[in-house]
Amino acid sequence: MKVKIYSLSNGLEVFDDIKIIRIISEEYNLLILKDYMPIIGQIKGIFEIESESVHKKIEVNEAYYINHENIFELLIKED
Repeated sequence: MKVKIYSLSNGLEVFDDIKIIRIISEEYNLLILKDYMPIIGQIKGIFEIESESVHKKIEVNEAYYINHENIFELLIKED
C-alpha cells in the first residue's frame, strides 16, 4: 500500500510498501490492510504505519483520511 501524509510542518511524506495502517481514535480503532474497502473518516488520536523498514507513529489532534485502491491519504490539521 502507498501512504501519503500531508501536513504544513512536514509537507508531503510518501511511504511505499506499507503492510499495516493502525488508527486509534477517540470513537473507534481501525486496522487497514491491503485491499481494504474504500473508506473516509476523521482521526482524533494515534495514527501508525508499519512495513519491513518503516514504523511511524503520529499523535494527531485532528486529521482526515481516505483509503481507495490501496492508496491511503492523511491530511493533518495543524494550528
